[in-house]
Amino acid sequence: MSSELGTEHFHPIDSKILDKNADLAFNIYYKQGADEDNFVLYASKDPRYRDKVKELLQSSDFMEELFIHEEDLTLYFEHATNSLRDYVVNSDATPEKKMEKVYDLSRDVTRQFFDANSSPEILRGSDQVVDLMGKCLESNELGFHGLTKIMEKDYYTYTHSINVGLLCMSFALKLGMSSDEVHELGLGGMLHDVGKSRIPKEIINKKGALTEEEFEMIIKHTDSGEDVLNDLGCYGEKVIQMVGQHHEKFNGKGYHRGLEGEEISLFARICKLTDVYDALTTRRSYKKSLKVIEALTIMKTKMGQEFDPKLLNSFILMMGPEA
Repeated sequence: MSSELGTEHFHPIDSKILDKNADLAFNIYYKQGADEDNFVLYASKDPRYRDKVKELLQSSDFMEELFIHEEDLTLYFEHATNSLRDYVVNSDATPEKKMEKVYDLSRDVTRQFFDANSSPEILRGSDQVVDLMGKCLESNELGFHGLTKIMEKDYYTYTHSINVGLLCMSFALKLGMSSDEVHELGLGGMLHDVGKSRIPKEIINKKGALTEEEFEMIIKHTDSGEDVLNDLGCYGEKVIQMVGQHHEKFNGKGYHRGLEGEEISLFARICKLTDVYDALTTRRSYKKSLKVIEALTIMKTKMGQEFDPKLLNSFILMMGPEA
């Protein structure tokens, strides 16, 4: 049966995340034939087919390239989060394997928002994802360098957002911050660039120099990000400050309010560090990724006045022997 829901609103899902023993709360589709717009029902949420669907999802013929309709994205992420929570808490998998699966889910949530023009409502799932990240990090078995091996090294707004969230959480743990603070830093890091969703992709991905008008659009993403989170109404002041202040500089020469020193919130000062570090150590179409020592050297010697000096020194120490 072909779908009549509107082909432009179908989104790919990570079939590996599906709990093949759970009841489906959403329909799953696949593409049929050469027609890119022909989506056919693969597994139904109709309770009458519950047993057949479970048998299908558990079979060796299970298809991997599957899709759901946009209206079911929130249900899909709830399903995936619940499945992963059980895996993270109860499985004997290594911390690396657990974090890899959580990273995949995080990437899916943020990619759907930034690249698929999904509703901001999808961001509500980020709180549960950050909770899973915290469970993976709390044992300290993974370690900072183990974490960096999991993070993707190709720069996309959505992978950068996840990386910054994880770096913020790992740094906060090293600083001895409370579990609530670690969680809020993860949320703020993961959401720090949400305002870029309101900027045309051709400007975000532009290789050459930005025009003055384009740069004005870029610097407004901190304001736009605050607006997105305020409209959702489910994030605290510290998270919103990270979104609005992560481009402020300790010397007062950042944007967009020109805040200086401790006028910038502590959480935003931490986000500033991790944001720059990840940008330097990931590949872009116009630059290679820097090694850890190269990135930290630039941050210390050429950009030092932009950061809280105590936090910068602590961040460098956290890198340990690899720095």
